Amino acid sequence: MNERERTSVSTAEPRLRLAGPEPLTDCQTLLGRLVAADPAALVRLQASGPSVAVWAQPLGVVVRRDITGTLDVADRTVAAADLWQRLRGNPAELPAADDTAWRVSLPPRTGWELLDEVPVEALHQLALGAASLLPTAPDPAGLYDQTVLTVSSAAGAVSLRLRVVLALDRLGFLPADSTGEVARVACTPAWARIATRIGTAYQRRVSVGLGLG
Repeated sequence: MNERERTSVSTAEPRLRLAGPEPLTDCQTLLGRLVAADPAALVRLQASGPSVAVWAQPLGVVVRRDITGTLDVADRTVAAADLWQRLRGNPAELPAADDTAWRVSLPPRTGWELLDEVPVEALHQLALGAASLLPTAPDPAGLYDQTVLTVSSAAGAVSLRLRVVLALDRLGFLPADSTGEVARVACTPAWARIATRIGTAYQRRVSVGLGLG
């Protein structure tokens, strides 16, 4: 390897490689929704076997979507808008790292106790009702923090706030054809989560409820 080749290798930026057109479209759509909601949004990317875990924080809710592909680094936080622009091609060079800007601890991957399943159609209806109320609500922030769903079993109970449901809806994590679709609600001692086949939303638990943590 000559000097020019060594320099090229050493200065190459890490890349995100998505496993075909469908994962590429999924990632572009997710990033587009995040940027539309918050132009300054961050995403945290983590290599996870055959997938890349894409983490974000819309509406103060930690969310994750796993997209089939590979990452040249184990963990990197970048601006969602910058990555969205670079995903016009595949593979895509990652934007500059902004790891210190991510200040929220991530939930664990293991140790979850399933509480119950909730019909996705019920979540759609909650999101639709909120969409009609929020524009005229005198205290939108207070509405976001209202409990809209309580799920319990012998393992415990969690109270899900509206912002959790809205995060799932706005990122497209609620399947459009919801016939027979369910969201699974689970918890650990410190966290609660609600997961569909598309993506997952998390919040820290406070007592028997969910807090913004």
